[in-house]
Amino acid sequence: MLSIAEEKAWDIRNLAWNKTAGSVATDGVYMKTELTIKGEKHYLKLSNYDSYRGIFGHESVNELIAGRLGEMLGFNVPAGTLRRSLVSIEGIEHEAYVFVAKSYKTTESRVAFEDFYIDYRLSNEESPLDLCKRFGWGAEINKMFIFDYLIINRDRHGANLEVLKNDRKRLSPLFDNGLSFACSCVDEEDLETFDIMEDRPVNCFIGAKRLERNLGLIDKKVEFAAIQESDEDKLFEGLHGVLPGRYFAIIWEIIWKRWQNVKKFRA
Repeated sequence: MLSIAEEKAWDIRNLAWNKTAGSVATDGVYMKTELTIKGEKHYLKLSNYDSYRGIFGHESVNELIAGRLGEMLGFNVPAGTLRRSLVSIEGIEHEAYVFVAKSYKTTESRVAFEDFYIDYRLSNEESPLDLCKRFGWGAEINKMFIFDYLIINRDRHGANLEVLKNDRKRLSPLFDNGLSFACSCVDEEDLETFDIMEDRPVNCFIGAKRLERNLGLIDKKVEFAAIQESDEDKLFEGLHGVLPGRYFAIIWEIIWKRWQNVKKFRA
């Protein structure tokens, strides 16, 4: 099996990209676009970008790994693929890795969770978490707390979760997971000082502003699959050469050690 790094570059230089402002621990923007593939809408995402450095960082790779981890746990996280691609931004061509995921949206209307909360809260005293429990979404939010803790997700703000509506209301999958793992590390030197267990402040609309504190809010009865040491190879399959191997070693250490902490909270 070819590594993604060895595959022929996908030429999508014809696509126009939309800028999304960076958030916590970022200093650039993230490029997104849409593409219909075999009759189905897909979303495409690049890593960080600015007009001087071009495309940099590894958020698109993080998206793929987070999706694979979510699938292992049985969580509602969009699966996708990573493609080595040729893209054009502001008239300049780049070779970069693009995360590609099929749209989870059907005929339902969608609204950012924060807007839904404003419209449907019983009073200013009802927290976003309490509203979720009232709508029967408690187990899904518990899984979100666990997932975001495992991947060190910095950015579950009020629009990085949606409510999908038709004759009923449901939560969207957990999308936009690129600001995670060791995304703040620009090189291997940074990795050596990265504290994988630090309880960092994060931009989280539901629950606490620190990931570990959210573990204390979960219902210990919520059920999900377990992570096994043998999952490491499956998690990084096809990614040889996409990033230096030290990044993958740190990402696995993040997942495995934090998984041990999740088990302690559930004991």
